[in-house]
Amino acid sequence: MIEVEELIKLDKEIYDRAKKSIMVIKQCQQCGWCCNNKRILVTIPEMNRILKHIGKHFFKLFRMENNRLSVSIKTKKINGKHYCTFYDNGKCLIHHIKPFQCFTYPVIFHPIVFRINPPFCIENRVYVFKCQSPNESKAISSIYVNDFKEITSMRLDFLVKNYEIKRKLIVKKKLRKVVKEMISNERA
Repeated sequence: MIEVEELIKLDKEIYDRAKKSIMVIKQCQQCGWCCNNKRILVTIPEMNRILKHIGKHFFKLFRMENNRLSVSIKTKKINGKHYCTFYDNGKCLIHHIKPFQCFTYPVIFHPIVFRINPPFCIENRVYVFKCQSPNESKAISSIYVNDFKEITSMRLDFLVKNYEIKRKLIVKKKLRKVVKEMISNERA
């Protein structure tokens, strides 16, 4: 499916752009705070990467959201709290292929979250984001304002395209099939 292939290409472009632009000031301590999340939405390329890496059945890792138009990573309860299914004793089992929202944290490329939890700004040139964990040692990252704006715009355009394609596939009950075919084609 050409639309999906273009989506995967765009996803890689945004990942690469973010990787080059985000400057880590203080490393993540892998405390699991950001993994304590009941809803980690995933895009089609992210589902593809995760399924290819883990090799499990779609519904063992993901769940259809109540609106039936979105997909999220399943969670598990630890001490009464919901954690990402890939969280294991302070570590992410898919750290090197984790979803964009996890990969870029504490930088959050979303306008609404940006307004709720704005970063510290240095001379209108650099945003500094700090992990919201209650722990003493917090991850800190920075990014140039112009890079942040560009990546946010790219990411939002990508998410709209992803949503449109995913919605069509879910309505036609073909999402699992398309993701499975993508993985089979890549292995061949």
